[in-house]
Amino acid sequence: MAMVLLAHHLAERGVPARVHSAGTLGWGGPATENSVAVMAERGLDLSHHQSRRLDAGLAVGADVVLGMTRDHVSGVLNHDPTAVDRAFVIGELARLGTRVGPVPPGRAVRDWTVAVAAERPEGRPIGRYVDEVADPVGEPLDVYRRTADQLDRVTRVIADLLAPALSADRAG
Repeated sequence: MAMVLLAHHLAERGVPARVHSAGTLGWGGPATENSVAVMAERGLDLSHHQSRRLDAGLAVGADVVLGMTRDHVSGVLNHDPTAVDRAFVIGELARLGTRVGPVPPGRAVRDWTVAVAAERPEGRPIGRYVDEVADPVGEPLDVYRRTADQLDRVTRVIADLLAPALSADRAG
């Protein structure tokens, strides 16, 4: 759900960014019926989504890596320890990114993520519990809706933070 919401919010801002999804667990398959239904209620199509496992190539090639939980970010760092300055718990990027401000036009997103990561308290684990978004798998539809609401709020913030630089890249 986060992937399609973030892509949607970036597209609304004129940024047709490449947003990918990969998990830290080893299963593959389609999005859950409830995920598809909740996104369809929002006019977004998740019906063709296929889950895939995160690999080092995806992590290395990404400007920003978002995990729903601190465990997910730890999994990313197991694949690519150099991602420490661009891997965030989804709510953490919104929280710390808001403190830093949007990516200035002309500035590389990876440079901005280094500034955002520098806002983390020294010697503390990445993210906070409040930054996490729980996986609703196996829960009823109303839990999926609440999760989608939470993801919608945080991906809007992230899109607002990323859009200035990404829009400038498209214009140039």
